[in-house]
Order: sequence, then structure tokens, then C-alpha cells
Amino acid sequence: MNLHLMRIYAASPLRVQQMAILAFGWYWRYRRFGRAFHRLVQEYLERESWSAEQLRAYAEARLREQVLRAWREIPYYRHRFAEHGITETQLERLTLAELPRLPLLDRNVLRTQPKSLLTRTARMFPPRSFYSSGTTGRPARVYFRRLTHQHNMAVREARCFRWAGVSQLDPRAVVGAKTIVPSAEAPPPYWRFNRVEHQLYLSLHHISLKNIPDYVSALNRFQPVVLEGLPSGLYFLARFIREAGLEVHRPKAVITMGEKLEAHMRAEIEAVFGARTWEEYGSVENCVLATECEHGRMHVHLDFGILELIGADGQPVRPGEIGETVVTGLANRDQILIRLRLGDLAAWATEACPCGRNQFPPLADLYGRVCDAMVMPDGRRVAMANVFVGLDEVWEGQLVQQELNKFLLLVVPTAKYSERCREVLGERMRRLFGSGVRYEIRVVNEIPLGPGGKKRGIVCLLPPELTGPIHTSCDLRDEQMS
Repeated sequence: MNLHLMRIYAASPLRVQQMAILAFGWYWRYRRFGRAFHRLVQEYLERESWSAEQLRAYAEARLREQVLRAWREIPYYRHRFAEHGITETQLERLTLAELPRLPLLDRNVLRTQPKSLLTRTARMFPPRSFYSSGTTGRPARVYFRRLTHQHNMAVREARCFRWAGVSQLDPRAVVGAKTIVPSAEAPPPYWRFNRVEHQLYLSLHHISLKNIPDYVSALNRFQPVVLEGLPSGLYFLARFIREAGLEVHRPKAVITMGEKLEAHMRAEIEAVFGARTWEEYGSVENCVLATECEHGRMHVHLDFGILELIGADGQPVRPGEIGETVVTGLANRDQILIRLRLGDLAAWATEACPCGRNQFPPLADLYGRVCDAMVMPDGRRVAMANVFVGLDEVWEGQLVQQELNKFLLLVVPTAKYSERCREVLGERMRRLFGSGVRYEIRVVNEIPLGPGGKKRGIVCLLPPELTGPIHTSCDLRDEQMS
């Protein structure tokens, strides 16, 4: 939702907001669960019975289609491939084993030149664009059409929700970061209902001990089959429900996405909601999906996207060794992403998974980027608050919580930076944290590196006695309202 529509939504009464959610729900149902969705779900389900050799052959065929499309329609790739001595004939015979011969794609290209990766048709008729969550302070812009979106939803349906014994079409509740409740100081309700998709959307930004009865009341009335959302939001929700001594409806499954699910979070969520938690790893770039099986292993679905793990020398790591995640998307035929560096870390398993689905390679472990959650004076916890997303005036940014109600915004500007950008940042801060929030916007040349040499989009400097165990590990998945 753009800034102008958000202002109209924020100024509207609750009844009008619900009507807007209804209209929004119709659009998202059409985009995500249209005619192709059901066909694609069946195709992903059928490929579960394939052998590893059949699946590799399928992935290689899709890979050759993508690299040849990139060569023929995208000047950026043709130039990069030529620089590395790669010919069209070689691409026509490319195998998965030979994929590391192709050049890596840095995320800076996706951040600064996203349209340079579009195919010929997509340049003439650009698809809808989305932003990554930008947990490192620099969101990337991704383009994809309805069919790609339905591919994403279909593989998640077949390999995540169905593995958990549920469906995305079941009544579900989502704990998400979209600002459906426009003001930090707004009274309840802290949820909105998307009747079209039977979805209860719970605001991540208003979870606190004081507000928790409204959340519990909504969950108990709606009684979702599935509870999904960001692990940090689900964790805070569960923790406050336990502290308040309230009874809450038990869903059939809890599915987490958008951040690394830490062990202490899983334990709290499962204890309070009385349901098994299933973890999902992916990204808004639609290049990779890994989901948890009943034995707790994460499996990579290479018929949707190819995952490589490379070492510091750029070569594939051996099973058990930690490597950087590099992904190649097979579903998006508008913006081709070949060997994109996501920047996360993972390790391949050293032994087969007891579930038997080893045609989908299992991971030994998965590490996301490090970010912090923030604590508000009223007790709310805020883990996903990227105030910089969608601003062309900001090259990268970092939000630092110095005190309970005091923040520092570090901004690395682009040539487009202006006073308007400062006004937009101020408006977003007040909407997220309340009209009394204190903040300083400081223009800097670069964002300092954090632990491990990584940049963080959110930093909390509060002492441990105020924060508690709330730190999370974030990946780049862009949690979407629908």
C-alpha cells in the first residue's frame, strides 16, 4: 500500500478499514490462489514421489530454460556471461554440477538496478514489484507476475502446509508486520478480518501484556486451524498469554516464516498453543524454499529453486561445513535471478533424513541474519520495523533503539535524498511507535558492521533486564499481509 493510500486508510473509521481489507482480500485471493494454484499444487505433490535422479533432471531442464532466457533477453546477463567466457552452446548443456561456473549475482544489483534483470516482455510491461524485508537495512526490489506468486503459494501448500497436515485455504490467523492498525496508540481491536480468505490478521506492533486480552479474545472467537507468522511475534504473543494466565484456542499447526525459529521460541509457542510448530525458510526473491518435515529436518525443494552453499573461496562446501547461501530461481520468468547471494549461512546434512524425502536435500542447520527486537515503554515488542523500505532516497539505513522511547536513524542517502524523505521517516516512526516518540535522523557515509562483519537493520541497545530473551535471527522473507 503506497503512502497516500496508507494515509487515507489511517484516517478512516474501523468500518471503512474493514471494507478496504475486504477489497484487498479479493485482490490477493485472485493473485495468489487463482486457477493455476490448484494445478501447481498437484504438480508439486506428484513430484514428491520422484526419485532424486528424476528431480535433478527436472531442475536441470528448468535451469537451462532460465539461463538461456537470461542470455537471449537480458543484456546484463549476456555481458556478464561473455566476460566469463560462457557461450550459448555451453548454456544449452548446463548441468547442476556446472552451475558454479556462472558468475555470482550480488544483491547490490537487485537493490540498485532491479529492472536490469527483467526479460524483454517484463521491461515493456513490468509486473508488480515487492520489497524484501531488508533486515540488513537495504531492501531489494523484486518483480513477479501472478503465475510466479501462485508457484510460490503452491510449493508452500504442498511442501509446508500439507506436511503439517493443514492447508492455506483453512481458516488461519496471521501474526504479521503490516500496519493494519495505523497508530501505535490506537485502541483495540488490534486485528482485522479478511473475510475473503478466512484470515484473521493480528498486528505484530501492538502485542503487550496490557493488550493481550484482545488478541486472545479474537483467537478464541475465530478458532483458526492454522496459526502462522513471524517467530518473534508468535513468541511474544505466547509469552504474554502465559504471563496473563489466559486460555487460548489451540490450532492444529503453527507455521513460522520470515525469521529463524530459535529453540526457546519454539518451546514457548508449542507450550502455550499446544500445537506442533513447523519452520519455513524462503525469501521474497522466490528463489529458494526449505521446509521442516516431521523429523525436524529442513528440506530444500530444488524443483522450485536451486540452493548452493559456497565457502570463502567461492567453491561448494562439503556436507557438515557452513557455507553462504546462493540461490537460483526456477519459477520467475520475468526477473531472472541466477546465483544470487542471499548472505545467510547454512550447512548440508551429513546423513539421510529418516522421513525418506531425501530427493529434497536436507540441511543440517540454517543460520539467518542477526537483528534485534525492540521494547516499547508500554511493553510492546517490535521485531520487524523497517522504516526505510520503499524509499529511493535511502541507500541503506539502520534503526537504533538507544532508550525505551529514544531512537537513532542512521541514513546513507542517495542523490535523491531530500527534506521530504525526513518527513516520511518521521511519519513512519510516529505511526509505529507513537506520537511521543523521540528520534534523531543522522546522515552518515556508511552503516557500521555488527558482530561477524554483518550489517544490521535494527539494533537494540537496551540492557538485558529490559529486553529479556527477544533477539532473533532474520532471513529475507517478506511477510505479506495476505
